[in-house]
Amino acid sequence: MRKHKLWSGILAAMFLVVSLGGCSLTGKQGKQVVLSLNHVGSTSSQYQSGSEKFAELVEEKTAGAARVEVYPASQVASGTKAIEFVQMGSLDIALESTMSTENFIPETGVLNLPFLFKDEEEAFRVLDGPVGDAIKAKAEERGFLILAWWLNGFRDISNSKQAITDPKHLAGMKIRVPESAVFLRTFETMGAVPTTMASSEVFTALQLKTVDGQENPSTFYFDSKFNEVNQYYSKTHHIFTAEPLVMNLERFQSLPEDMQQQIREAAQEAAVYQRQLTIDNQQGYLQRMEAAGVIINDVTDDERLAFRQAVQPVYDMYQDKYGSLLEQIEAAK
Repeated sequence: MRKHKLWSGILAAMFLVVSLGGCSLTGKQGKQVVLSLNHVGSTSSQYQSGSEKFAELVEEKTAGAARVEVYPASQVASGTKAIEFVQMGSLDIALESTMSTENFIPETGVLNLPFLFKDEEEAFRVLDGPVGDAIKAKAEERGFLILAWWLNGFRDISNSKQAITDPKHLAGMKIRVPESAVFLRTFETMGAVPTTMASSEVFTALQLKTVDGQENPSTFYFDSKFNEVNQYYSKTHHIFTAEPLVMNLERFQSLPEDMQQQIREAAQEAAVYQRQLTIDNQQGYLQRMEAAGVIINDVTDDERLAFRQAVQPVYDMYQDKYGSLLEQIEAAK
């Protein structure tokens, strides 16, 4: 395993050196700082738009002393592997999910619990406050810096077989889930057969029927063209996911203090932009999906209650681990 990780890191470092022309130098040397940023979204995704805004703001705030090179569509890596590269320092920044960061910063796992938030406003009231700051502090203890919380959204379930409007409809269904223990427990509790895999592998798995379905927000579902292989889309809104913008702490601390502050400000301003863009685009995505032939299934409040009741054992399972954080989240809503 260690040998595999070492070679993965070497390959990633070689990729970045070639791609960036070896110009990623620290500001203390008086030369332009070039930071690499990898994300899983397509070039038309809100992740790309947010990353481009972040790059624009960094260059503007630092008066050209720093520049961000954006690598969309998992060009460097995706999921746990991308975070691993940030941890090793072969990638500067990754826009990744709380599901991936859970494997390195366990406290982020509390954010993956089902039906934790009722809407985006409530979620970011928690994340932009003391709870989010407490998780950021835990990240720094493990060599990461969470620059800001960006938006993925409320997750829904797509599949190639039937509408999912009751937990019973998931019985025996093979569903791809992210690399997160909380997600695995959630779907196992509802009777599904969850399979973890990186985002970059999902389309092929759906196409080959390795899995029957997956779960993601509508924006990611449609940008990833999952509608071509999964025609049923059920609006379960079962889990809200934020996207932490994670940076290697040592790399960040190597920069001048004024540049550190400018990068923090750029990340938060880009977060506000990316969040609103994602929210504004959601209805448009559903309309495009319907026009493309996707069978969209609304889930009523009564039906959603059945899902909530079905996943209560997940909360019981994680009470000892996340109990204190859950109390803080409830108080901050």
